[in-house]
Amino acid sequence: MKLSSTKIGLIYIPLMFMLEIILPSSWGRENGLIENLQMLWLFAALYFCCKMRSITLSHWGGSQKALWNGGALFYFLLIMREINWGRTLLTHPNGRFYSYADMGLYGKLVHPTVAVLLVVLLFLMYKAKVWKFLRSISFPVKDFLLLLFFVFMSWVGEKANFTGFHGNLAE
Repeated sequence: MKLSSTKIGLIYIPLMFMLEIILPSSWGRENGLIENLQMLWLFAALYFCCKMRSITLSHWGGSQKALWNGGALFYFLLIMREINWGRTLLTHPNGRFYSYADMGLYGKLVHPTVAVLLVVLLFLMYKAKVWKFLRSISFPVKDFLLLLFFVFMSWVGEKANFTGFHGNLAE
């Protein structure tokens, strides 16, 4: 029996609540097991985008290199966001993480750099004519809606105090 990604996502919805109860909370801490697994998937997606630049797709009217460069830039931004642009890799002697203000010029440049990279990403998506590309493929609407749900639940886990689903493990 082959499970589609939609079915796997639907199975995961009740499973994520059970896992949040069962798994040790230490697995969800900053730089913990789950975050490192997330980083592995993000790096795999970045690698995939880089490899796809050399594969020829059927032409849709946009730049294929811009599409995959934009994908790689998108995953780079997600990776850097996951490590808070390096802040979670560095700790003070007392164990707390650095704030951007503690990081001097680098800390001051993080947000402007993100803004510039987002503008570059939008330009690449425009150059790739991503709207035409999405029309030329079978866009997985159900999977996209599941993705939005999981992004929302990640936000709930991080920011809200939802009974039975909160904290770093839920995030």
